[in-house]
Amino acid sequence: MAFEIDQIFLPSIGVDMVFDIDSLTPHSRSSIIYDIDFKHKKIIIAQTTPPFSKHTDFKQLDITTIIQTPKRRVRLGLKCTDFKIIPRYPLANKSHVPAVQLSYKPPVRETNIRSAFRLPLNENYIIKAKIAHKNIKYASPDDFFIRDISLTGIGLVIPRKKKKAPNPLAAAIKTGEKLVAGIILIDMKLDKPVDIITVKAQVTRVDMKYSDTSILAGVNFLNLKQNAESSLHKFIHQAQIETLKKLSRLD
Repeated sequence: MAFEIDQIFLPSIGVDMVFDIDSLTPHSRSSIIYDIDFKHKKIIIAQTTPPFSKHTDFKQLDITTIIQTPKRRVRLGLKCTDFKIIPRYPLANKSHVPAVQLSYKPPVRETNIRSAFRLPLNENYIIKAKIAHKNIKYASPDDFFIRDISLTGIGLVIPRKKKKAPNPLAAAIKTGEKLVAGIILIDMKLDKPVDIITVKAQVTRVDMKYSDTSILAGVNFLNLKQNAESSLHKFIHQAQIETLKKLSRLD
């Protein structure tokens, strides 16, 4: 299936900048397209968080977005060959915002980078969760906090102590162990949760040196169903775009 760039990458479209897409540890930053010059193959986007700078370290850079085809949702991307920082880019409302100019190289191609998109939580988009581990149930925020979430898993910050006593979860959780998680996606602008997801998961790493007061556990989803993945992706994307709009004063 052929994808035409002038029908996909357009002003006001939400995009993700993906660094080192072919590596074992790709990561992304969300943005919005301000303008695009198809003749000279340049795209101007909102400055990301954390921001691009001359010190940004990467080997590969791609700009991606998602479209809905008649049969499925597809993430499409363009290779970027260079970038230029624009400290004060003029918007139509006569304000000036930080921006980045990207030089891109056609063609548009389909990408698959599920693990690259991880959402740090904020005051408007929050997540509550319960986990069952060795027949014992734990709940946030009493027993743990969710640091971030992606389509492949969640990061749990687990206090070493709970009400001045040792936290049982901190002592019990180990790399390789399986658990069941119930995850509630909450948009504070809505009267009810966006979705409630139940998923089997596995602890992939435990960082005992995360801080003096807490440990960090990385948990991967094992059987996230298609409808749950779609709901979670939409939740993550909306949260990212809302943050970018606020930073760029586009809301």
